[in-house]
Amino acid sequence: MRARLAVVAAVACALASAAGAQQGPTPPFLYVSEERILTGSAKGRALLAEEEAARERLRAEARGIETAFEAEERDLTERRAEMDVAGFRALADDFDARVVAARREQDARANALALEFDRRRRAFYAEVGPILVGLMERRGALAVLDETSVVLADPAINVTDAVIAELDRDGDAGEPAPSQEEVGGGSE
Repeated sequence: MRARLAVVAAVACALASAAGAQQGPTPPFLYVSEERILTGSAKGRALLAEEEAARERLRAEARGIETAFEAEERDLTERRAEMDVAGFRALADDFDARVVAARREQDARANALALEFDRRRRAFYAEVGPILVGLMERRGALAVLDETSVVLADPAINVTDAVIAELDRDGDAGEPAPSQEEVGGGSE
């Protein structure tokens, strides 16, 4: 593992040196935490809250269905002694079929909800895309990587906080948020 990290560090230094010779002191790469953009931005937190509320509604609906089926099962069990075998079997088979159908319907709703969550997250990250492009242009970077694919990097090229600030900023969407250098800060 150490040998691999040493090779990665050497390659990163070589890339940085080559890019530095071409572009001056601007690093060629930036990185972000996509997860923290989602959990740290107001828009992302609102999306996550909406997802959790939808999940809870589905869970509550499932609990209600389960409670109704449990009550029906108890009633059917109590009535069993008073019924002939064929009559009970018909009611039990009908009950089982409705339980299976209800579970399938709940599974289908859960799958549809997961697809909707995926669609909404893709839309969220599509909104983040132009912000990343703007940061790349302002910084002269060649690429933005997610931190999960970065083995070793200077924290100064982590622009997650800048992305969150720009995503959440009030006012004109066409006006870029100031960089940390512009407001007198260091690392973003």
